[in-house]
Amino acid sequence: MKDFGVKPIEEPLDHTSLTLLDRVRRKDKEAWERLVSLYTPLVYHWCIIAGLQAADAEETAQEVFLAVARAVVSFHRDQDGDTFRGWLRIITRNKIFDHAVPPGGGGQGGSAAQKRLQELPDTRPLDEATPESQALEKNILYNRAVELIECSFEAKTRRAFWLLIAGRKPKDVAKELDMSASAVYTAKSKILKRLREEFRGLVDQGPEFKTSE
Repeated sequence: MKDFGVKPIEEPLDHTSLTLLDRVRRKDKEAWERLVSLYTPLVYHWCIIAGLQAADAEETAQEVFLAVARAVVSFHRDQDGDTFRGWLRIITRNKIFDHAVPPGGGGQGGSAAQKRLQELPDTRPLDEATPESQALEKNILYNRAVELIECSFEAKTRRAFWLLIAGRKPKDVAKELDMSASAVYTAKSKILKRLREEFRGLVDQGPEFKTSE
């Protein structure tokens, strides 16, 4: 699976208080690459569950991000519950069909057309979001977000974080890593804080990383 570096027009920006999405809208190259890196695994996941083969999934994902690059300035939340993830899902669904049915290909008849219809991707998993699928999407995003920022932290901090969200008790993590319990909690807090700062408004309603006392 690749990251698709579709690049908008470059326009350097120094306003670090802006969200990643705000910076993308202002055509910040680095922010765009960060956004693509964050969402590529999720778009790829949607393509695969719709039945695309790996090569087709990668090509479709590239088409998705080309569409996003053109339309991101118009993205907005009209209602409570509207999310960038939901908007991206719609674009992905449409591009899956665009990829499967080339322009003018839907009007052909005969057995060849019937065979083509039978081979169309199944986008029902994208249309019929369930609590389970929503949770999986959020976890894919959170895991990718952590991957993107964890290099900023020392190895022990990263290890403590992953052990905690895997359900290990803080006292056990502290013992294993030769840390104090407070240091273990601090490790978790540091990474979650960075996640909120880096991906505010994008990694939406993510899992609450609860630890066992």
